[in-house]
Amino acid sequence: MKKIIVTGVTGQDGSHMVDYLLELFQKDFGKKDFMIYGAVRRLSVKNHENILHLENEPRFQLINMDLNDAHSIRDAVIDIQPDYFINFAAQSFVAGSWDYPIQTWDTDADSVLHMLESIRRFCPSCRFYNAGSSEEFGDVIRTPQDEAHPLRPQSPYGAAKCAARHIVRVYRESYGLYAVQGWLFNHEGTRRGLDFVTRKISNGVAKIKHAIESNKEIPVLSLGNLEAKRDWTDAEDFMSGVWIMMNQKNPKNYVLASGEMHTVREFLNETLKCANIDFVSKGDGEEEKYYTKDGGLIFEINPKFYRPAEVYKLCGDSSLAEKEMGWKRNTNFLGLVEKMYKNDYALLS
Repeated sequence: MKKIIVTGVTGQDGSHMVDYLLELFQKDFGKKDFMIYGAVRRLSVKNHENILHLENEPRFQLINMDLNDAHSIRDAVIDIQPDYFINFAAQSFVAGSWDYPIQTWDTDADSVLHMLESIRRFCPSCRFYNAGSSEEFGDVIRTPQDEAHPLRPQSPYGAAKCAARHIVRVYRESYGLYAVQGWLFNHEGTRRGLDFVTRKISNGVAKIKHAIESNKEIPVLSLGNLEAKRDWTDAEDFMSGVWIMMNQKNPKNYVLASGEMHTVREFLNETLKCANIDFVSKGDGEEEKYYTKDGGLIFEINPKFYRPAEVYKLCGDSSLAEKEMGWKRNTNFLGLVEKMYKNDYALLS
């Protein structure tokens, strides 16, 4: 029986990974030959919206694991003896990492060391994947960024992910573990947290659309730096890349990305187009605002959302993953924007 531990299953990536594996394994192995263990932190108020559809899935089981408790990680590895350990859990909100840098480091860097040490001591045949980030490249020196680009983080979050990458490499080279950390550039979708700018936009525009249709007061959307450029991909498209990365003959890290850059402004404008909301822009810089044709305020700049150190452009080169793993994405930028907006509009309905 194949046994897989997936952390972060209540979040975007972890829940999509479970869905991907269930479909893949049921097709390849049959229902009795695998078990997926979804690791969650015990909370007084559950946040299980992304995995409600798995409640009656016999091949999926929740286990308690706290990334800041080395004993809970060790016990899970000892008890389950997993074939694969996929770590998607993290403090993943980049802007928030300045507010709680120590928690970010403990969750995104120290916990990875505890996972690797538990695997080394108690289940060395287990294959390990840790979620990396384009934020590791930070203050980029060339575009696009490939596997050879130096690590130049601009946030506590990016620095923690860099530390994790180094310890993954150390354990791979020192102990012969199959351990990798992929560089996953910005990936979004219908399960993205509401704190993240893309979901904030899709949800905010959906609220504006509902207000306009109901002739109610328009909730004004506030954002920070509209000119920051990112490489956005549908999160679901990355799941196959992660799994292939974990099943190579030899462990190797890869960049997964779209290879395209779009500004936050583009994401906002395309979402408004999806909602059929005509708008006009007035003002410059921090004074810029968007209005409906009849003068209703729908968007404004709020400097409180600026980062202390901005990463202005990130664009990934996934040609190596495409060549060596055969990975490819299925959803383009406009398709992602439309998918997210339509989902949020339907949820609000």
